[in-house]
Amino acid sequence: MVKVHVLQVDRNPENIAELEDGIAARRTVDDWQMPKGAKPGDLVIWYAAGQQKYIARGWVDAIPTEVRDGPGPYRGPVVGMERIEPRVDRKKVITDCGIDGGVESYQTVDDEFAADFLKSLNLSHLIPRLRLAQLCPTCHQVMPLTGICDNCG
Repeated sequence: MVKVHVLQVDRNPENIAELEDGIAARRTVDDWQMPKGAKPGDLVIWYAAGQQKYIARGWVDAIPTEVRDGPGPYRGPVVGMERIEPRVDRKKVITDCGIDGGVESYQTVDDEFAADFLKSLNLSHLIPRLRLAQLCPTCHQVMPLTGICDNCG
């Protein structure tokens, strides 16, 4: 199953410029700090700490490698980078689904929250592509990919 990772861009102008360059090129210019367990095809969402908004997305392109110098401990390439428009406020996402991208560094969204997280970011069109599990709104059990709950019908 594809995972969703939240990566951070801090307030440092060089860091922000690196993200902007990646969006323009549609791929990271240099590898980006991410979880060791990220895999090609996983979705990444960038959270801008200084703005407290979710601002971009892309797809992991290769397994992250361990780094000895610079931000780490793991970094990997991202492709298909594009802006999230409109940018989505952190407080809205916390209210919608409980995910707080404002934690330090990167994080992987738990599978049971991924669909609601993407809906909160107005990215629900990506849910079928990711084959994410969704919870039944009635009994809160994981539904099959058909979207029809085995318990509630």
